[in-house]
Amino acid sequence: MKDDMRCLEKEREALLKFKDEIIDEDGQLSSWGNQKDKEECCKWRGIICDNLTNHIIQLDLNGASGRLRGNISARLLEIQHLKHLNLSFNYFNYSRIPQFIGSLERLQYLDLFDSYFSGEIPHHLGNLSELQFLGLGLTENDGMLTSTNLDWLSRLHSLRYLNLRHVNLTTATNWLQTINNLIHLKVLHLSHCHLPTVLPPSPSMFNVSNSLYELDLSGNDLSSFFIFPWLFNFSSGLSYFDLDSNKLQGSIPDAIGNLLSLSYLSLIENQLEGEIPISLGNMSSLSYLDLSSNQLMGIVPHLALSSSLTHLSLDHNMFNGTVTQSIGSLSKLEYLNLGSNHFEDIITESHFFNLSQLQLLDLSYNPGISFDFSLGWNPPFQLRRVLLAGCKVGPHFPTWLRTQTTLYSLDISNAEILDTFPGWLWELSPNLGYLNLSHNNFHGVVHDFSSKFSTNFLIIDLSFNHFSGSLPILPPNASFLHFSNNKFSGSITNLCNETIYSLVYLDFSNNLLSGQLPDCFANLELDFLNLAHNNFSGNIPSVSVLMSLHLQNNSFSGEIPTSLSYLATLAFIDLSRNKLTGKIPTWMGDTFIGLVFLSLRSNEFFGSIPSNLCYLSHLQVLDLSLNKISGAIPKCLNNLTAMVQEVDNGIDYITLRPGDFESAAVMWKRKEHEYINTLQLVKLIDLSRNNLVGDIPTEITSLVMLVGLNLSRNNLSGILPAKIGRLRSLDFLDLSRNHFSGGIPTGVSQLDQLGVLDLSYNNLSGKIPQNIHLQTFGASAFEGNPDLCGLPLNKTCPGDEIPQDPKIIGNANGMKDPDEEEDKLISDGFYISMAVGFVFGFWGVCGTLVFNNSWRIAFFKLWNSSMDWLYVKIAISKIRLKEAFHKFVKF
Repeated sequence: MKDDMRCLEKEREALLKFKDEIIDEDGQLSSWGNQKDKEECCKWRGIICDNLTNHIIQLDLNGASGRLRGNISARLLEIQHLKHLNLSFNYFNYSRIPQFIGSLERLQYLDLFDSYFSGEIPHHLGNLSELQFLGLGLTENDGMLTSTNLDWLSRLHSLRYLNLRHVNLTTATNWLQTINNLIHLKVLHLSHCHLPTVLPPSPSMFNVSNSLYELDLSGNDLSSFFIFPWLFNFSSGLSYFDLDSNKLQGSIPDAIGNLLSLSYLSLIENQLEGEIPISLGNMSSLSYLDLSSNQLMGIVPHLALSSSLTHLSLDHNMFNGTVTQSIGSLSKLEYLNLGSNHFEDIITESHFFNLSQLQLLDLSYNPGISFDFSLGWNPPFQLRRVLLAGCKVGPHFPTWLRTQTTLYSLDISNAEILDTFPGWLWELSPNLGYLNLSHNNFHGVVHDFSSKFSTNFLIIDLSFNHFSGSLPILPPNASFLHFSNNKFSGSITNLCNETIYSLVYLDFSNNLLSGQLPDCFANLELDFLNLAHNNFSGNIPSVSVLMSLHLQNNSFSGEIPTSLSYLATLAFIDLSRNKLTGKIPTWMGDTFIGLVFLSLRSNEFFGSIPSNLCYLSHLQVLDLSLNKISGAIPKCLNNLTAMVQEVDNGIDYITLRPGDFESAAVMWKRKEHEYINTLQLVKLIDLSRNNLVGDIPTEITSLVMLVGLNLSRNNLSGILPAKIGRLRSLDFLDLSRNHFSGGIPTGVSQLDQLGVLDLSYNNLSGKIPQNIHLQTFGASAFEGNPDLCGLPLNKTCPGDEIPQDPKIIGNANGMKDPDEEEDKLISDGFYISMAVGFVFGFWGVCGTLVFNNSWRIAFFKLWNSSMDWLYVKIAISKIRLKEAFHKFVKF
């Protein structure tokens, strides 16, 4: 070793042994080694040596530039002078925190946060008496790390920073007392720790360190009577306090205004109610206030005293007062959020007179708010974000926006605007990245987009208006274009005028667009493409769509292009209601391994159903109805795993725009229904209105998660599967207008969740199973089967005939039955009582069960068995009564 080598050999060898047990896929430790040019360990990445002793005092290998994996070697104990150890943001595969770390007695800084450790936190960490910084836990996956008690923590008397986010402290009832004993603690993060509420809280628990200035207790179940008294014992040094997502109830105490040094206060997603205390105006250092998602009401108090206020958020509350003009006195206000409330106020220029520093204005989802600005108003601020969705901005487009040249986000959707599109909007701000004008009454043409937009992720939503004319020339950097539900017409060749290199979402559905699709679609790498409900024609060109393809209700013709076979990641395909022809390609089952939705409904496909479709294990909706498909139903349908069992199909239904990817029109119970945000709950097979032959394969009864099955209007025959009762999730079953024969399996009566049943116009025979649930469908569900009998049909089965009533014979001879009135009383009274009881029982009990799935299943099981028994008993009693009466008359 050279004389000028600073690195100590023993510590160098310890580090190399540490490296041997680490998996370093990103080369973070590439500077570590035995090579001649790497001998100086004090120059290795993450290493700092003491300038005097040359001992290693710092090892910082946080995963900011690449996560390390593997094991943490105990050879670190040989680095006895280590003061700083940072292994945060790595991935140690939920292993336990090594106990030997508690023997590194000189540690002052230990950060293992978000490195995916699990299990009990070793109490040996309490030996680190010089520790000032301790970071454990995870950003998510709460509960992986636990600590049954915090006695070990109370020994860390020098601790100034503690982060136990998402550590499970359910049983650590001493957490509050422990924290109070850490007299030097300045920063404390205990969010999402399942902190137990100490009942009852004693006065000694509220003796809080005066040094604490940052406290995060969000995501726990803390209550107001417990946490507020503790909070108010803090000195004026507390500047950051986060109580999001707890169970705070009642009013916000006036005493909160005594926290004079507080600059950040967040109380969102609690159950607070009442008015905002005026004492908040005393908090002169407040820069961030978020009271959203509570049940607060009343008026916004006078906050003029908070001259340093830079952030005010009151969204998702229940305020129903006016927006006082005193907000206009907050001269340093930068962030104003009053969204999602029930304010009723007319906003005028005076509200913003002194708000020259304002950068964000959010008044969205306050339907009672309207605006009264003069046409020439020049606001004193330059906003970056304007969010006025759901307010009464209209009827005219707000002209004051023309002065805002730094806009990044503008949302005035659903704002009652009835106007034309302002051409100057595109020249307003080159940094505009989000524009939402949807759900208004804009009309006229849309001017060509400016090429000045500099943002790389441009989102434009003009949907649900009355725009007309040709599509505008689109900006090349657009990522999200939603122009659906307008009156745009003509072709979409403008899409090819510019190379839209970043487009991932395109929705032009429900317009008047026509012509053939241009070839440039092959150059777009879209996640989502929706051109449904237009009048496009010609062949489907090559498209590059990664997730979702909607081309339904157009006039496309020809066969399904083979170019789709390269789109292996497609999860959603809807080509229904076109003029497509040919056979269903066999490669669809081999290619689309993640396909969830496939609809080829109402086309002109012919040939048989390819058995390869059975490989689509994630498929939840298969609709091949209204075609010319022939042959038999494949026996391999039991391979559709998503219909056999509950599975995680790995598909993210909410992509880019929540709800759009998973919304689709599905034929359900003979009507087209659009499912939005709930499509993943629908599991349906519709093969109706084809030329299918043969029987229903027994394998179909394995699809126990199936909710809808429609095989109607085919040429199917044979008997119904005996195990059809296994399909207990069925809500819709239509087998009508086929050639099925034999009896109705008793398993049909076990389909407790069935809401629609149609077995009409077949060749079924025998007695309809006597089940109270089946009786609710009426005779139309069974009509057209000449040899079918029993209720609800008005046709009795052989052996069920009731002997002729003797009183009829007597009356025919002019004789009066001496017990006629008694028999009439028994018959009419009994059945009237039964009818009344059924009506009250159904609407009083059964009706409520419609809304509870588990109760409904249990109820019908009990109801069916009980009513079957009662039905038999009533029938036997009635026959015996008639026979006894007949014998009496004969005698």
